[in-house]
Amino acid sequence: MQPREFVNTKKIEAIGNSVVRAEPDAAVLRLGVTTQAEEPAEAVQENADRMAKVIAAVKKQKIPESAIQTAELQLESVTKWDEDAQTEILVGYRATNVITVTTPIDRAVAVYDSSVAAGVNTASGLRYVVDDDKKYRREGLAQATKMAIDEIHTVAKALGTKLDGPLMAEVMEVVPPPLIEYQFAAADKIGAATPIIPGRVEITSRVRVIYEIKAT
Repeated sequence: MQPREFVNTKKIEAIGNSVVRAEPDAAVLRLGVTTQAEEPAEAVQENADRMAKVIAAVKKQKIPESAIQTAELQLESVTKWDEDAQTEILVGYRATNVITVTTPIDRAVAVYDSSVAAGVNTASGLRYVVDDDKKYRREGLAQATKMAIDEIHTVAKALGTKLDGPLMAEVMEVVPPPLIEYQFAAADKIGAATPIIPGRVEITSRVRVIYEIKAT
């Protein structure tokens, strides 16, 4: 809804929130490789070689390339404190490459464990998602909008005023939850496939609504 121009008006506004719970049908894995070497090119090359093996292992789990995305590339110097010289000295370079992989839940364990076996060695994360969440988002937006409008009318009634509008309705951005952080261990080292429990996904919606108070 497009906002109307209004000047010197009295208004009431409210923000409605809603949470719709849904069964997830996909998992997003964050898989990283970190390597260290004396020279930057050496660290980057070793990292690239290991990440290539990780990506190959992921694709073997029937994950298409379109579901694999680079999330982070980093090259940084590594130093240590020299007590005698009382200064930091350069000891090498650290390269980091992190990818995210969107996978069906029934393949998440295989992707997780095979990527670790192929070279993933950094703390990473996991988030469950609904691949097609339009239905749930529409439901959530409707609930949030109704909540905001109900609150505005409740306030107006308590004030003994009448309303004109709505002047504006705004869908507010909701930041998705961060990936859960894990330390990875290869499946063959722990003796079994990594257990995961999807649970339910919470889809949050937030809507801001403004009404004008009618002049008396």
